[in-house]
Amino acid sequence: MILFDEDKFLLEYARLAAPYFSDILEEHIFFRKLLASTQHMMKNNGTMTNVEAFTHHFLADSSSLSYKECFDRFDQFYKQTFPELSALVSPTITGRNLLQRALEAGLQVAIATNPIFPERATVHRLKWANIADLDLTLVTDAENMSYCKPRPEYYLEILGILGRQPQECLMVGNDKVSDMSASVIGIRTYLIENQEEMARLGMLSAQIGDQAREVVGETRFQIDWRGPLHKVELVLFR
Repeated sequence: MILFDEDKFLLEYARLAAPYFSDILEEHIFFRKLLASTQHMMKNNGTMTNVEAFTHHFLADSSSLSYKECFDRFDQFYKQTFPELSALVSPTITGRNLLQRALEAGLQVAIATNPIFPERATVHRLKWANIADLDLTLVTDAENMSYCKPRPEYYLEILGILGRQPQECLMVGNDKVSDMSASVIGIRTYLIENQEEMARLGMLSAQIGDQAREVVGETRFQIDWRGPLHKVELVLFR
Protein backbone atom coordinates (compact mmCIF):
# COMPACT_ATOMS: atom_id res chain seq x y z
CA MET A 1 0.00 0.00 0.00
CA ILE A 2 3.06 2.25 -0.24
CA LEU A 3 5.20 3.11 -3.25
CA PHE A 4 8.97 3.36 -2.99
CA ASP A 5 12.13 2.82 -4.98
CA GLU A 6 13.34 -0.47 -3.54
CA ASP A 7 17.06 0.07 -4.12
CA LYS A 8 17.08 3.67 -2.92
CA PHE A 9 15.18 2.63 0.21
CA LEU A 10 17.62 -0.21 0.93
CA LEU A 11 20.70 1.99 0.54
CA GLU A 12 19.28 4.71 2.78
CA TYR A 13 18.17 2.10 5.31
CA ALA A 14 21.74 0.78 5.51
CA ARG A 15 23.21 4.28 5.81
CA LEU A 16 20.90 5.17 8.70
CA ALA A 17 21.30 1.85 10.52
CA ALA A 18 25.10 1.59 10.26
CA PRO A 19 25.85 4.09 13.08
CA TYR A 20 24.12 1.79 15.57
CA PHE A 21 26.95 -0.71 14.97
CA SER A 22 29.80 1.70 14.21
CA ASP A 23 31.74 0.73 17.33
CA ILE A 24 32.21 -2.81 16.01
CA LEU A 25 31.63 -2.67 12.23
CA GLU A 26 32.82 -0.35 9.49
CA GLU A 27 29.96 0.90 7.33
CA HIS A 28 30.85 -1.15 4.25
CA ILE A 29 31.14 -4.32 6.34
CA PHE A 30 27.81 -3.61 8.02
CA PHE A 31 26.15 -3.16 4.64
CA ARG A 32 27.61 -6.43 3.36
CA LYS A 33 26.47 -8.31 6.46
CA LEU A 34 23.03 -6.70 6.28
CA LEU A 35 22.54 -7.91 2.71
CA ALA A 36 23.91 -11.39 3.39
CA SER A 37 21.76 -11.87 6.49
CA THR A 38 18.65 -10.61 4.69
CA GLN A 39 19.30 -13.08 1.88
CA HIS A 40 19.79 -15.84 4.45
CA MET A 41 16.52 -14.91 6.16
CA MET A 42 14.70 -15.13 2.84
CA LYS A 43 15.76 -18.80 2.68
CA ASN A 44 14.39 -19.52 6.16
CA ASN A 45 12.88 -23.00 6.28
CA GLY A 46 10.43 -22.67 9.14
CA THR A 47 12.67 -23.86 11.96
CA MET A 48 12.74 -20.41 13.56
CA THR A 49 11.19 -17.00 13.05
CA ASN A 50 12.59 -14.78 10.32
CA VAL A 51 14.04 -12.30 12.80
CA GLU A 52 15.85 -15.17 14.53
CA ALA A 53 17.22 -16.42 11.21
CA PHE A 54 18.46 -12.94 10.36
CA THR A 55 20.01 -12.20 13.74
CA HIS A 56 21.77 -15.56 14.14
CA HIS A 57 23.30 -15.17 10.68
CA PHE A 58 24.29 -11.56 11.33
CA LEU A 59 26.16 -12.71 14.46
CA ALA A 60 27.61 -15.91 13.01
CA ASP A 61 31.16 -14.60 12.49
CA SER A 62 31.25 -12.26 15.47
CA SER A 63 31.41 -12.65 19.23
CA SER A 64 31.19 -8.90 19.91
CA LEU A 65 27.45 -8.95 20.61
CA SER A 66 24.95 -11.29 22.17
CA TYR A 67 21.70 -12.07 20.38
CA LYS A 68 19.81 -9.70 22.70
CA GLU A 69 22.32 -6.89 22.25
CA CYS A 70 22.11 -7.19 18.48
CA PHE A 71 18.31 -7.28 18.50
CA ASP A 72 18.20 -4.28 20.85
CA ARG A 73 20.46 -2.20 18.61
CA PHE A 74 18.28 -2.84 15.60
CA ASP A 75 15.21 -2.16 17.75
CA GLN A 76 16.61 1.22 18.77
CA PHE A 77 17.23 2.01 15.11
CA TYR A 78 13.61 1.12 14.26
CA LYS A 79 12.38 3.19 17.18
CA GLN A 80 14.53 6.28 16.69
CA THR A 81 15.73 6.58 13.09
CA PHE A 82 13.77 4.25 10.81
CA PRO A 83 10.82 6.74 10.66
CA GLU A 84 13.05 9.10 8.64
CA LEU A 85 12.65 6.71 5.71
CA SER A 86 9.06 7.86 5.37
CA ALA A 87 10.41 10.63 3.14
CA LEU A 88 11.14 7.99 0.49
CA VAL A 89 7.66 6.46 0.35
CA SER A 90 4.18 7.54 -0.65
CA PRO A 91 0.84 5.84 0.05
CA THR A 92 -1.29 4.57 -2.81
CA ILE A 93 -4.29 6.78 -3.35
CA THR A 94 -6.89 4.00 -3.40
CA GLY A 95 -5.31 1.57 -0.92
CA ARG A 96 -7.06 2.67 2.25
CA ASN A 97 -10.46 2.99 0.58
CA LEU A 98 -10.20 -0.51 -0.85
CA LEU A 99 -9.32 -2.03 2.52
CA GLN A 100 -12.09 -0.13 4.28
CA ARG A 101 -14.67 -1.37 1.82
CA ALA A 102 -13.42 -4.96 2.18
CA LEU A 103 -13.63 -4.73 5.98
CA GLU A 104 -17.11 -3.20 5.84
CA ALA A 105 -18.16 -6.15 3.68
CA GLY A 106 -17.05 -8.52 6.45
CA LEU A 107 -13.94 -9.81 4.68
CA GLN A 108 -10.78 -10.78 6.52
CA VAL A 109 -7.88 -8.58 5.45
CA ALA A 110 -4.26 -9.64 5.82
CA ILE A 111 -1.36 -7.42 4.84
CA ALA A 112 0.94 -10.01 3.28
CA THR A 113 4.03 -7.86 3.03
CA ASN A 114 7.27 -9.81 2.69
CA PRO A 115 8.16 -10.40 6.35
CA ILE A 116 11.73 -9.14 6.38
CA PHE A 117 11.08 -6.31 8.84
CA PRO A 118 10.28 -6.83 12.54
CA GLU A 119 7.00 -5.72 14.04
CA ARG A 120 8.12 -2.23 15.09
CA ALA A 121 9.27 -1.37 11.57
CA THR A 122 6.16 -2.90 10.03
CA VAL A 123 3.93 -0.74 12.23
CA HIS A 124 5.76 2.33 10.93
CA ARG A 125 5.13 1.17 7.36
CA LEU A 126 1.42 0.73 8.09
CA LYS A 127 1.34 4.31 9.35
CA TRP A 128 3.06 5.52 6.20
CA ALA A 129 0.36 3.74 4.19
CA ASN A 130 -2.35 5.36 6.34
CA ILE A 131 -3.84 2.00 7.33
CA ALA A 132 -2.44 1.41 10.83
CA ASP A 133 -5.82 2.14 12.43
CA LEU A 134 -7.76 -0.43 10.40
CA ASP A 135 -8.99 -3.68 11.94
CA LEU A 136 -6.62 -5.96 10.05
CA THR A 137 -6.72 -9.68 10.78
CA LEU A 138 -3.01 -10.19 10.16
CA VAL A 139 0.07 -8.22 9.23
CA THR A 140 3.04 -10.44 8.48
CA ASP A 141 6.43 -9.47 9.87
CA ALA A 142 9.78 -11.03 10.70
CA GLU A 143 8.69 -11.88 14.23
CA ASN A 144 5.45 -13.72 13.47
CA MET A 145 6.51 -15.57 10.31
CA SER A 146 9.09 -18.26 9.63
CA TYR A 147 9.12 -18.15 5.82
CA CYS A 148 9.47 -15.37 3.25
CA LYS A 149 8.11 -14.84 -0.22
CA PRO A 150 8.15 -16.50 -2.70
CA ARG A 151 8.11 -19.77 -0.76
CA PRO A 152 4.68 -21.45 -0.90
CA GLU A 153 5.05 -22.20 2.81
CA TYR A 154 4.77 -18.48 3.52
CA TYR A 155 1.24 -18.48 2.13
CA LEU A 156 0.40 -21.76 3.87
CA GLU A 157 1.50 -20.15 7.13
CA ILE A 158 -0.89 -17.26 6.50
CA LEU A 159 -3.77 -19.61 5.68
CA GLY A 160 -3.16 -21.46 8.95
CA ILE A 161 -3.37 -18.24 10.93
CA LEU A 162 -6.48 -17.06 9.10
CA GLY A 163 -8.16 -20.47 9.22
CA ARG A 164 -8.90 -20.29 5.50
CA GLN A 165 -8.62 -22.51 2.44
CA PRO A 166 -6.69 -21.28 -0.62
CA GLN A 167 -9.80 -20.98 -2.79
CA GLU A 168 -11.31 -18.55 -0.27
CA CYS A 169 -8.50 -16.04 -0.70
CA LEU A 170 -7.22 -13.45 -3.14
CA MET A 171 -3.61 -12.27 -3.19
CA VAL A 172 -3.21 -8.74 -4.54
CA GLY A 173 0.26 -7.45 -5.36
CA ASN A 174 2.49 -5.81 -7.93
CA ASP A 175 5.28 -8.39 -8.14
CA LYS A 176 4.92 -11.21 -10.69
CA VAL A 177 7.10 -13.48 -8.58
CA SER A 178 6.79 -12.73 -4.88
CA ASP A 179 3.04 -12.05 -4.93
CA MET A 180 1.85 -14.28 -7.75
CA SER A 181 3.70 -17.26 -6.20
CA ALA A 182 0.61 -17.59 -3.97
CA SER A 183 -0.97 -19.32 -6.95
CA VAL A 184 1.24 -22.39 -6.36
CA ILE A 185 -0.98 -23.42 -3.45
CA GLY A 186 -4.24 -22.47 -5.17
CA ILE A 187 -4.74 -18.88 -4.01
CA ARG A 188 -6.28 -16.68 -6.69
CA THR A 189 -4.14 -13.72 -7.69
CA TYR A 190 -4.53 -10.15 -8.91
CA LEU A 191 -1.48 -8.46 -10.41
CA ILE A 192 -1.48 -4.69 -10.04
CA GLU A 193 -0.24 -3.38 -13.36
CA ASN A 194 0.94 0.16 -12.93
CA GLN A 195 4.15 1.41 -14.49
CA GLU A 196 4.90 3.64 -11.51
CA GLU A 197 4.75 0.69 -9.13
CA MET A 198 6.59 -1.79 -11.34
CA ALA A 199 9.46 0.65 -11.89
CA ARG A 200 10.19 0.69 -8.15
CA LEU A 201 11.05 -3.00 -7.86
CA GLY A 202 14.78 -3.54 -7.41
CA MET A 203 17.50 -5.58 -5.76
CA LEU A 204 15.35 -7.46 -3.26
CA SER A 205 12.78 -8.35 -5.90
CA ALA A 206 15.56 -9.74 -8.07
CA GLN A 207 16.73 -11.81 -5.10
CA ILE A 208 13.17 -13.06 -4.62
CA GLY A 209 13.14 -14.11 -8.25
CA ASP A 210 16.29 -16.14 -7.72
CA GLN A 211 14.70 -17.74 -4.66
CA ALA A 212 11.66 -18.70 -6.72
CA ARG A 213 13.81 -20.49 -9.26
CA GLU A 214 15.48 -22.43 -6.45
CA VAL A 215 12.20 -23.37 -4.77
CA VAL A 216 9.75 -23.97 -7.60
CA GLY A 217 11.91 -23.91 -10.71
CA GLU A 218 10.92 -21.88 -13.74
CA THR A 219 7.20 -22.07 -13.01
CA ARG A 220 5.20 -19.20 -14.47
CA PHE A 221 2.87 -18.25 -11.70
CA GLN A 222 -0.85 -18.07 -12.42
CA ILE A 223 -2.30 -14.58 -12.73
CA ASP A 224 -6.08 -14.73 -12.51
CA TRP A 225 -6.73 -11.00 -12.89
CA ARG A 226 -4.62 -7.98 -13.67
CA GLY A 227 -5.16 -4.24 -13.77
CA PRO A 228 -4.92 -1.08 -11.64
CA LEU A 229 -5.44 -1.26 -7.89
CA HIS A 230 -8.84 0.43 -7.91
CA LYS A 231 -10.26 -2.34 -10.12
CA VAL A 232 -9.61 -4.98 -7.45
CA GLU A 233 -13.09 -4.06 -6.22
CA LEU A 234 -14.54 -5.56 -9.40
CA VAL A 235 -13.09 -8.93 -8.37
CA LEU A 236 -13.88 -8.72 -4.65
CA PHE A 237 -17.45 -7.54 -5.04
CA ARG A 238 -18.48 -8.97 -8.40
